[in-house]
Amino acid sequence: MKKMYLLKGMLLAFIVFQFFSCENEPLTGEFVQDEQNDAEEGQFKAQVAGQEFIAASTSATMTTENELVITGSKPGGEDIVLAITNAAVGTFSLTTGGTTENAGAYFDGSINVLPYISAQALGGSGQLKITELNTDAKTVSGTFSFVGFRIKVDGNGDPVVDGNGNPVMESIEISRGAFNAIEYILDDTGGGGGGNNPDNEFFAKVDGVDFVADSISVTEPVVGDVHMIKIEARTAERKHMRIDVPRSLGVGTFNMVRISDGTKLIALYNAGDGTENLTSNPGTITITEFDLEAGVLKATFNFTGTDPLNQLPDVVEVTEGSFTAYFEGVPGANNTFSANIDGAAYAPDDIVVETSVVNQYPRVSITTTKGDKRMVLTFPLTVTVGSFDMGTEIVIGNEIVATYTPVVGTSITYVSIPGSLVITNYDLANGIIEGTFNFTGRDASGQDPTIYQITGGEFLVVLP
Repeated sequence: MKKMYLLKGMLLAFIVFQFFSCENEPLTGEFVQDEQNDAEEGQFKAQVAGQEFIAASTSATMTTENELVITGSKPGGEDIVLAITNAAVGTFSLTTGGTTENAGAYFDGSINVLPYISAQALGGSGQLKITELNTDAKTVSGTFSFVGFRIKVDGNGDPVVDGNGNPVMESIEISRGAFNAIEYILDDTGGGGGGNNPDNEFFAKVDGVDFVADSISVTEPVVGDVHMIKIEARTAERKHMRIDVPRSLGVGTFNMVRISDGTKLIALYNAGDGTENLTSNPGTITITEFDLEAGVLKATFNFTGTDPLNQLPDVVEVTEGSFTAYFEGVPGANNTFSANIDGAAYAPDDIVVETSVVNQYPRVSITTTKGDKRMVLTFPLTVTVGSFDMGTEIVIGNEIVATYTPVVGTSITYVSIPGSLVITNYDLANGIIEGTFNFTGRDASGQDPTIYQITGGEFLVVLP
């Protein structure tokens, strides 16, 4: 599947600051970085506010246009992401702004979904030095440091403002960063998706006036391991409308958010001529077709566009929205799930795939419903291709558990005692997991003697 890994246009898409010009070239003489690379081979490390950060996993991607993105991740959603355009041996500014798309970002995994980012307009700065770029072995080494800023939020995730109504900013320092011989994947897809496919369609009304798209772009960014579909439409007058759709949504009606880190369902409108982005508050989208295999997304939408920080009085009403977007599909990528319950076929009407972290173990849960029936299969993402025994509850975080509820809201939930899971395909690049399962559903307390035999279970899911 085609992917776009760069941070550009995603991490700060909904922070309404103007960035000022800054050269997008390797530094020559300024911001000299004298830190030593003390990372072990294959290691990614740094100091985050003085605390040691050693990545549990790393990934890197280089496009044919030399756009490099390196990510160091820890369990719980804590990530450091570095993005460099025109990557080569040399020293680069991470001070994002104007034409500079180089960036450093830190996700802390908290309720604040916005990352700290090295944006010049927010007060951020940074630098990265690539000391070795081995195109034969496809490895990259270097050092980095940056200061990142973001908008502070309250316990509800809403922006905090001061007495004058201005957003309160918070910062963090990432220092002594180093990565050594990190393997990168060469992405020769051009970072696109459906691109400017002539079959793409987009229409809406803005305050009752037709928004006639002169160009329509469809891309497939991957932000913090979350796969997205991004639809952007522009008019000849440079008006701009954009909708970000998580690839895991499926068919149905969903509510939009007003602030996103690039992984949430959101819409924005920009009237051009230097105006600010107005984001969905509220907004809804109804997806009528989302075929991940064929690469087709069809939907209708409406939203009220307002300043996400509540600083401007501007309001627009976007109505009668509709689009058809084409992107590069993945063979066999549509979610499927089936099983037999005491010999009777169970083909769910709804399949929801969600990820979470339990005691530092990343997990996936597949929740299915058919009428009043519900079946859930959950397991850690640390599984590999092979066979595994099921347990009865999640305690440590690495357990595999299945449950069956005959009548949701009335009957008890029967737990896998015992059960087995077989992973037959684990395609990390495209986020696809395929497998089979069987389990005996029993009352975990032992009080209800009823037993359900779940056999012939099969699934194929795409991770959100």
